[in-house]
Amino acid sequence: MDMLKILAVFLLAAAPISEVRGAIPYGVWVGLNPLTVFFVAVVGNIAPVLPLLLLLGSLEAMLSRFVESGKGPRLFLKTAKLYFNYAKRARDRVRPFVNKYGALGLAIFTAIPFPLTGAWTSVLAAHVLGMDRKVALLSISLGVTTAGVVVSVLIGIVTLSI
Repeated sequence: MDMLKILAVFLLAAAPISEVRGAIPYGVWVGLNPLTVFFVAVVGNIAPVLPLLLLLGSLEAMLSRFVESGKGPRLFLKTAKLYFNYAKRARDRVRPFVNKYGALGLAIFTAIPFPLTGAWTSVLAAHVLGMDRKVALLSISLGVTTAGVVVSVLIGIVTLSI
């Protein structure tokens, strides 16, 4: 039964939006060992980063061709346009951190425990800012680990005070 809970933590961490910020509270809430939850959530959150960094350029090129041609299902075209709007917003949100602190800025942005500041947004921002993939992977991994520590500490404080 614990394996299903651990799998749920991993999948929540790998998913956009919830990431470690949702996976760690869930894992503790369902009674898993907090240290296990931390490691599974961090690994789960980092797991999609490299594939996304490697595939995003090709995916973006394909989406761009569809949008430019205007051919394809309307829902697909609208979704592609939403992606490009979100990519611009991600770039604009992360650029000040990267301009000021370099690769560490991307890690800081990733670590901020607020919605839409995690690994998925950071991958997108690193891509549109043209960051080196290895540097982006290391920065995002550092940020995810830091976010995991912050969330774990906050959950520990809340749990102890209840």
